[in-house]
Amino acid sequence: MKRKFVFILSLIVLLSSIIYVKLNTVEVKAPDGIDTSKIYKVEMLWNNSMMVNDVAVSKDGNYLAAVNSTGVFYFASDNSTPKWWYLWQNMFRSVAISADGEYVVAGDNSGYLCYFNDSRTTTNDRSAPTWMSIGLGGPVERGTLDMSDDGEYIAVGGTGVGLYYFAGCTSRSSFDENPTWQKIFGISDFLTVHISSDGRYVAAGGRNYTSNGFVMFYKDANETATPFLPNWISWSSIDSAIVELALSDDGYAVAAVGSGPLYYWANSTNLSDDPNATWTKPVDQSFDFRCVDISADGDSVVAGSWLPRSLHFWSGAREREGEQNETWVRCEGSSIFDVAIDDEGVIIAAAGDEVSASPKAYFFKSNGDMIDEFELDQYSPLISMSGNGLITAVAGPGFDSLYVFKTITDITPPLIENVHQQPTNTTVHPEDDVMVYANVTDDQSGVKQVILNYTYTNSTGTWHGTVVMDPLELNIYNGTIPRLPYCTNVTYIIIAEDNFNNTVTTEEMGYEYKYHVIPEFPSQIVLPLLATATLLTILIRKRKLFRDARTCDNSKKQ
Repeated sequence: MKRKFVFILSLIVLLSSIIYVKLNTVEVKAPDGIDTSKIYKVEMLWNNSMMVNDVAVSKDGNYLAAVNSTGVFYFASDNSTPKWWYLWQNMFRSVAISADGEYVVAGDNSGYLCYFNDSRTTTNDRSAPTWMSIGLGGPVERGTLDMSDDGEYIAVGGTGVGLYYFAGCTSRSSFDENPTWQKIFGISDFLTVHISSDGRYVAAGGRNYTSNGFVMFYKDANETATPFLPNWISWSSIDSAIVELALSDDGYAVAAVGSGPLYYWANSTNLSDDPNATWTKPVDQSFDFRCVDISADGDSVVAGSWLPRSLHFWSGAREREGEQNETWVRCEGSSIFDVAIDDEGVIIAAAGDEVSASPKAYFFKSNGDMIDEFELDQYSPLISMSGNGLITAVAGPGFDSLYVFKTITDITPPLIENVHQQPTNTTVHPEDDVMVYANVTDDQSGVKQVILNYTYTNSTGTWHGTVVMDPLELNIYNGTIPRLPYCTNVTYIIIAEDNFNNTVTTEEMGYEYKYHVIPEFPSQIVLPLLATATLLTILIRKRKLFRDARTCDNSKKQ
């Protein structure tokens, strides 16, 4: 009974330990299960010879939309030929796309919105948009048009002093659609507008009549049908026009930049009146931030400056207060025109150029390590990135300036082939060192190391050994199992690891290698010797029997 109780108690402790480990194991992965520690390079998928006023990549990374003076162009992210296009007499200046690429909205220089349904299945020339807005009073500039993830809500500014909000966008169909609500402010201009992924929160910024800047915030923007004032407007502490801002998905954080400091408002949904920023990056008169982006939770912030030329990153943004320096600064000497960061805050892209040098696209991890950089043929100051950070579009107004890049992760282990040994597994003697060879390759990040693990059993017990195999030539690796006594059984496997910690073993591949240490004499000698020894034994035995018989006869005679 006591033994039974102890067994049950031990089982409970074991299960508790397993549950604890399961609940307390943390894996850092980007959306879609991407392990960001395995990101190792970026490759350019394609380049299209077109001028671009604005570009938007769907959050899932499968589609993108670009606009220019001739129309709207819709692409699958893996193909440089547009799936469909819409040509228009007015110049398109801005574009936004839903998370799955199904809906696209574009704004033109006359203040009209063109909205497109069924974007993923439509092909070739579109004769008309699904619906159009009434005239909004002025050009819908890049950065002043944004769409919720499901395409149901749109926020738009950039038309002068008005801010407009459209709900129910996926079911509209006329060519003179009115905004759900609008608010006209006594200010100079909206320069940047963003909407949260669910359409609930809206943040907007720009300049007022005194050349100072402002940032305003709306909560529950999707729950009203009448014009209303924002929950707060920050203006008295902002001394320059706000040229770009970013909004977290939950509405908690707003980050904004102008010709001067970077501003960050935490707990935005509970602010009111004219709040000061929770923290700032203070700068001197020569400093000039021009672009900013934040992760989906608002905890990572990236910004680019023209003076001094550099890229700046802050981690732990939600917990900062007061004046804050960067976690790191990169791209010193490069003017940064635009930045993007993925939803998880781990992949960063920037467009910029160095003095008297070609424009470049830069890609970094959040720890500051550069993933890759590319020289571009044309001035390309526009960037849009998918939510998981795997697809990035870089574009600009020059000819031949639309580029699409893919972030590559190495999740494939090395390949182990042609494993063999010398001597062969049937001819190993006690005086032999066994040389094991394998062909090991990795086409992505490269082979880091190859390990030979062996286990041997004989009269003394069971033992284990490990050998680091040496690279020879032509991807061949070699390791040596030392000589072992007669009648030892040996089993070995090979383990290969690449530079991003992907591993594979021959055991996992279904292969296990064995040999047995045989006597010192080869079998062709051992058998004759054994036969000879047997014959001698028989002869000796017969001779003894014959001697015994004679002795017995002599005894009888006596």
